Amino acid sequence: MIIDIWKQPAKGLTEETIGRTEEQILQKEIEIGFKFPALYKEHMKLQNGGLLWKSALNYNGEVNELLCNDARFDPIINSNGYKTLKDVLVEYMDKEKLENSSDTNFLYLDRLPILSTMNGHTILCFDYGYNVENEYETPEIVYFELECAENGYEERIRLKSYDELINNLVYYGYESTSFYIGIKSNESIDKIAELIDKSLELQLEAKTDDYYGWYNFEKWYLGKLKLNTSLLADIKLTPNQFLSNTFLFQNNKEFNYVIDIDLRLGVDSFQDNSNNLKSIIMEQFQPFLSNVDWTFLEIPFHKGNKIELEKIMQTF
Repeated sequence: MIIDIWKQPAKGLTEETIGRTEEQILQKEIEIGFKFPALYKEHMKLQNGGLLWKSALNYNGEVNELLCNDARFDPIINSNGYKTLKDVLVEYMDKEKLENSSDTNFLYLDRLPILSTMNGHTILCFDYGYNVENEYETPEIVYFELECAENGYEERIRLKSYDELINNLVYYGYESTSFYIGIKSNESIDKIAELIDKSLELQLEAKTDDYYGWYNFEKWYLGKLKLNTSLLADIKLTPNQFLSNTFLFQNNKEFNYVIDIDLRLGVDSFQDNSNNLKSIIMEQFQPFLSNVDWTFLEIPFHKGNKIELEKIMQTF
């Protein structure tokens, strides 16, 4: 079973974002002259590019944000826009500089179809052998720095395959600090909110806005739970399914409600020590969780940070 990697759009899928057909993907392969990896094709059949839930890369023992600042996998668009890294570079590099930009004997920049144009300063590409004589049948993945590169582009990260990229992406970093709990219940969202209020002694506020475009619900709830004198939990209770019939967590459709919990110390939220924070959440929310069918749907990748952990634990 293919795991859906996408953050589905709250307003629903459009003709541009709905998954591509086998024929549309084949047309793009003919256009660029290469066959896409099988897993990539399956992902694009689910949705034609977009934001990913897991956008940080666990690489060589380090976890760093990769797809940040709204970066996403590009859609498959036939005969339109940039196709390869070469198309990007010719916009600001002359032919002579481009031809002399590599110290290898081979340079085939048209063997670098774009996976993500990122933020414009970096770019993520499939590599079918841009600096070797014979092209690869199965592409590797290369992350290039553009803005600060002396020769116009500089290879920063190389992965053996698209599968390796996907398998090493983790939920971590900016805007990836929330813990998500799924609730399976036949009760209305009002009843779930009432149970949370009663169990945790707080007052959730009913909301109907779209939360800056991220939501599309008839109603959702917002509140703050004071865990101690310093530590707060921002809480959002929402349906799992948007009014457009897309989902927050489409891989977990059996859970019809989602609780978004973001621990904060003042205005700061935490992205490290998630295993420790998970224990705090389970303990603090136990009066509510003991009454419902629940599971963690997503938690930040655990990265130990002793200084940050001590800062949190000192509040108890």
